[in-house]
Amino acid sequence: MKYVFICILIFIFSCRSSENSAALDGIYTASFEHEFAKTDDTLVLKKANEGNGVYQIVRHSGVIKKMDGKTFPKEVLNDTWTLDYNPDKQTLTEVRNGKTLIWNSGNLTLQFGETTYKKIAN
Repeated sequence: MKYVFICILIFIFSCRSSENSAALDGIYTASFEHEFAKTDDTLVLKKANEGNGVYQIVRHSGVIKKMDGKTFPKEVLNDTWTLDYNPDKQTLTEVRNGKTLIWNSGNLTLQFGETTYKKIAN
């Protein structure tokens, strides 16, 4: 009886962790501004393979630079990252440069440094 209970618990936790990782997929946005630029960021996060916790982010950034009271035309920058997901710590770590994003499943946000990306779509 004890073994049946343990198997049921393991099944429940494995289903829950797969739901949480499926909730990661989606589109996230953030906007921020400082004295030299205004940036609108969009992250498109999706699984890079079936299982194994590997994800891919395509980052689209629109940057409007400012200098001496002048604003310059918007530049669009694109970047692609490959990340490993750690479900225990709820972190995504970029493979090449070691960038770390923190997943908050309660708020559906990704934290990258001081920037918080809010999920807007699946």
